[in-house]
Amino acid sequence: MWINTPESSNIKRFKYEPEFEILTVEFNYGAQYEYAGVPQRVIDVMEKAESTGKYFNAFIKKGGYKYKKV
Repeated sequence: MWINTPESSNIKRFKYEPEFEILTVEFNYGAQYEYAGVPQRVIDVMEKAESTGKYFNAFIKKGGYKYKKV
C-alpha cells in the first residue's frame, strides 16, 4: 500500500514490502526507485518523521542501501 507524503517537497509517496525488505519511493518529478534491505524499524521511523524527505536523505539515501530505478 502506498503512503502519500503531501508535506514533502521531494517525495510523492512510498511503499514497503516487509517480507522482502524493499522500499519503493516515488519522487515528485515522477521517478521511482527501489531500495533493498531496508529493515522495518527504519520504515517505522520514516512514517512518523516530521520531514519524510530529510529522514529519507539522512538514513536511506546515505544509508548505503542498494537501489535501482524502476
